[in-house]
Amino acid sequence: MFCQLAQVAQAQTCTVAPKQVNLGETLRITCPHGLTSASLNGRTAKLFPQSDGQRFGLLPISVKDTPGVAKIALSNENGQTQQLSVLIRKTVFPSQNVNLAPEIEALHSTPEEIALLTAFKEKISDIRSWQDPLAPPVTGCMTSPFGVKRLHNGKPTGEYHGGVDQRTPAGEPIRAVAAGIITFAQQFNVLGNAVGIDHGQGLESMYLHMSKLEVAPGAHVVRGDVLGYAGSTGRSTGPHLHWVLYVDGLNVNPAQWVKLQPCPRKSR
Repeated sequence: MFCQLAQVAQAQTCTVAPKQVNLGETLRITCPHGLTSASLNGRTAKLFPQSDGQRFGLLPISVKDTPGVAKIALSNENGQTQQLSVLIRKTVFPSQNVNLAPEIEALHSTPEEIALLTAFKEKISDIRSWQDPLAPPVTGCMTSPFGVKRLHNGKPTGEYHGGVDQRTPAGEPIRAVAAGIITFAQQFNVLGNAVGIDHGQGLESMYLHMSKLEVAPGAHVVRGDVLGYAGSTGRSTGPHLHWVLYVDGLNVNPAQWVKLQPCPRKSR
């Protein structure tokens, strides 16, 4: 009898990785088949059935979450819950000033563009196309990391950098970080020529400021496929790649998913 109870308890055990996480990073939740969702700080992530019979989901940590021990509520279809603990570490994000010409600073997204991007982030498809590891979209070093507090021409914007910038010469191919379906590939006022990919089960990526696009909405891509070529379209001060990862519609730190090398600091 005791052995049977122990086996049942073990079968219902969920795991979370990592157990300590920085602001802006992603948790991976693995549970038995009967548990269907994970919730933290008002955000709920679906746990999707996997080929091994378990369920798996991604749970984003916001840059605005409060550091400390947090409780993840795991629920089944009947609303019954159990909890897992995770430590959200205090994370310090530096400030960074970007000097923009008046005509570049004056660019703003249209209501239609905002609606398209909102729909993109809110869509969560059931089919998982991505596999670990993700691949960097370009080889250049990182000029601006995730999370920095942005100033434009010395004035605070109240925004943080929701992706990463990588040094990328004009014309260099931009490649998909993982397999997925192209949701949009078009020109935006602020984002320039941009591509959005739905990788499935809550993971999406977006690539900005390209000079030329090579894909169309609805196309299936695999990791490493060329999406377009580096440029400086939209609100940009020079050729580079700004790219973003979303988990359940929330910006997360790409540096947790792929190895990115910061550019050397300029000597004074």
